[in-house]
Amino acid sequence: MSLWLERVRAALAPKGYDVEREVASGGMGSVCLARHRVLGHQVAIKIIRPELHTAQAAERFRREAAILARIRHPNVVPVHDADEADGLPYYVMDFLEGQTLATRLRDGPLSPTEALKLGRDLLDALAAAHRHGVVHRDVKPANVFVVDGRAVLVDFGVAKPLGAASGADATAPGAVVGTFRYMAPEQLCGGDITPRTDVYAAALVIYEAYTGRLWDLAAVPRRADWRGVPRRVARVLACALALAPEERWSDATTFRRALWHTRVAPYRWRTGWLTAGGLVAGALASAWLAGRWAAGRPPFGPAGFELHVVPFEPLGAADRTLAGAVADGVARGLAGHVDFSVAGPAPLPWFVRRSTAVLGGSVVRSGDSLRVALELRAPGWGRTGRVLEARGTVERLDRVVDTLVYGVVREVWNRENPLDPSLPLAALPRSSDALVAWLGAERLLAAGRWRDADSAYGAVEALDSACWLCAWRHAQVGQWLGRTADAGEAGRYLRHAEAFPPKYQALMRAQALGLAARLEALAAAARTWRDFFLGWFMLGDETFHRGPLVGRPRGGAVEMFQQVVTLRPDFAPGWEHLAWALAAEGDSGGAAAALQRVRASPEVTDAFGRGVRALLEVGFAWRFLPVAEARATTRAALADPGIASVPDVAAGPRYLLTFDAPRGAVEMGREFGARRDRPELVRSGLVAATFGYVALGRPDSALAAAAALADRVGDPDAALLAPELAAVLRLADRDTTGPPGDSAVRAGLALAARARFASAAARRGAAWLLLLLGPGPGEGDDPPRALLAAEPPPRALSRMVVAAGEAWRGDPARALATTDSLTALSAADLAAAGVTDPFFRTVLHLSRARWLAALGRRDDAARELLWYQANDYVNLPTGAPQAGDADAAFGTLARWRLAALRDAAGERGETVCRAYRDVARLWAAGETPYGARADSAARRAAALACPRI
Repeated sequence: MSLWLERVRAALAPKGYDVEREVASGGMGSVCLARHRVLGHQVAIKIIRPELHTAQAAERFRREAAILARIRHPNVVPVHDADEADGLPYYVMDFLEGQTLATRLRDGPLSPTEALKLGRDLLDALAAAHRHGVVHRDVKPANVFVVDGRAVLVDFGVAKPLGAASGADATAPGAVVGTFRYMAPEQLCGGDITPRTDVYAAALVIYEAYTGRLWDLAAVPRRADWRGVPRRVARVLACALALAPEERWSDATTFRRALWHTRVAPYRWRTGWLTAGGLVAGALASAWLAGRWAAGRPPFGPAGFELHVVPFEPLGAADRTLAGAVADGVARGLAGHVDFSVAGPAPLPWFVRRSTAVLGGSVVRSGDSLRVALELRAPGWGRTGRVLEARGTVERLDRVVDTLVYGVVREVWNRENPLDPSLPLAALPRSSDALVAWLGAERLLAAGRWRDADSAYGAVEALDSACWLCAWRHAQVGQWLGRTADAGEAGRYLRHAEAFPPKYQALMRAQALGLAARLEALAAAARTWRDFFLGWFMLGDETFHRGPLVGRPRGGAVEMFQQVVTLRPDFAPGWEHLAWALAAEGDSGGAAAALQRVRASPEVTDAFGRGVRALLEVGFAWRFLPVAEARATTRAALADPGIASVPDVAAGPRYLLTFDAPRGAVEMGREFGARRDRPELVRSGLVAATFGYVALGRPDSALAAAAALADRVGDPDAALLAPELAAVLRLADRDTTGPPGDSAVRAGLALAARARFASAAARRGAAWLLLLLGPGPGEGDDPPRALLAAEPPPRALSRMVVAAGEAWRGDPARALATTDSLTALSAADLAAAGVTDPFFRTVLHLSRARWLAALGRRDDAARELLWYQANDYVNLPTGAPQAGDADAAFGTLARWRLAALRDAAGERGETVCRAYRDVARLWAAGETPYGARADSAARRAAALACPRI
């Protein structure tokens, strides 16, 4: 018998309970089976274990007992007593002689009748809880007992009072509680918790009861696997599983009523539609519902601007065939608009939504002449609607249709366009073809179909070369695709910036500024036009990718991307960036919720867009999931021929470093490195493995991977990675201010600097690092200086060498002044300046942080150490090593330095704790001395009482 159980028995004996055994344990304590000594019946007693007995836990425990005692319902476990014994809080409840639904489902799904009954009972229990003012927050199969065919809900340990302020909740502010697999999106994000949160979780449990399967987190209701769920039930569950809370059933009672009515629905339909008119209406309704499901829209859920085209009326010599051709042409021309859906031409059904706009018209023919008048009515547009007219000939019916389509689109743009109603029509394409193509490109971008959008914007420019807005958007998409900026293209739209509203002018002109000034200008624009989602997106994008180079934390981009998706919930690039940024920041709940919204976005067909989404899945898996699941996710992504076969996939393992997932970079990189049939994968894979090992504190493994790169890639420059890495490891990881002379490292670099077949840029890089290492014992510094004199380096390299010498001579302030202008250089800036050495930024920022610390400027040194968070590359990282690779690899070392700086200054808080936790996590299996540092970081985090994540 355990000492714990002995203590419990001794404590509860005076209370009249004979404890028999422990039957369960969880996050708040243990549940024991006991017998009431006087009454003789069995009871379950929940007790807080001593190691969990904090003030907060005790408050949650007491509140749980009070909630259960207050809710008297046959589907909620009742509480009979609560007290404290020998310092152990406990409460007494019914002992449920059954099994949890989780245990029952191991034998397979319930029958449809059993599942329906269980769903009714569960929702009855939740309705009772909601009536008593609490949300359960942890509805899952393990918390539902099945007792004699009756479902009983248990464990209200994390229940939250409805409408309570954060202080009234016994959970730490900002904490996400519950079980990941059964959390609603708003719960994962730490958002508002309402009864609809329980509705979502209950739907997951009911789905699992019917199918025996977990709900696919990658699925959205309209594309989910509904096998095993009756169609009527599936429609009810689909509403409950909507990602947006406002689209779900309003409460458990409404959900229960809809679910239970599926049992009797067939009989109601038989008696309700017995007239001929009823049968016709039923057929129309069924066809309409089926059409909306087929179109990927829920039958009654909220949608954007909906337009229904009714048949046009033929007048004069026109016949119905001609009128139908015009109506069909207009409907086809309008299809694909980013902001509204089109139905028809068809008669307007009686049950049409009140928010639907209606487009009707008349077609008048006189000989070959044609006149079409359209009337567009929409809610909120007034009683008269909008009247549009076009004239032409029967032979050129296409021109008449184009004119009508352009007019309708322009009206909708003016009145309903959520992208930006203030954008003047003069900035838009001038022809119908170009305008419709522009709207198609906008839709592709909003859906996250990056390459398709890029091609579409190019096509619009070909149709209308004077569309300056098209040129600007095309350049933006090109930047997000990693395409090198074209100064000539930028000049085209900048010369016409005055034609745009001020907020567009601000964004356009900001792009022409240096990094620090650009960030300030974008921030000012976002503050000035707070409802302009594009301004927030550009600010977030710049902060996420390059802000850390000038001391702006990457985490600031999260709030900016959240603002984007709040203003434009259908903008998939906003969700993609938010998921990436949250994963990089280590926010598993928020990243999961954002990733779920990405999955719910329209499917993408272009290889780049699919690759981005696959990367988000793989990055999330390696950052947060067990290794086995991460490997399975990676295999699933690479099994898609549309992803695995394209050259861009080579960037995958290197981008994993930007998720702070170096183990994934190593494993995926080594797999690519073994692909002799795909040379482009071999190079990039071994580069990823090399830098992944550096981040994991395994320099010997990193140097071995770099040597393998030199062996497998027939490129003389590849042989320089190993000696350069050895030198940078020596330069970066030291605490002294003098030259770090090392004869072995110097010898390797000297050979690399004289490599006959390497490029001049690569030889200059080796010579530059030789100079930074300083002279070895008994050596002068003439050889590397002679090499640099023969092949003069870029100015940035020369300034760094000069600054290093100034620091060695005891003048760190002068060294900082010499390098001040180098800190804001993005990867594109470095490439334009001729700096191709991947380690330049790493050495620069680590050196400057050391010099700043030596001057006692700890805050400035800490800001300098944020540089590694930049996700900054030139084009896609598929070829030679880049600065972004080295930045991320040395990020663990930067956090080790950051923690030491802040800790020495007496700072306590999440910044220090997070840095220590990251070091302990990433260097846990590191080689000497990194493994020992991981242990030290873990011990220091414990000493500072840092919360575990």
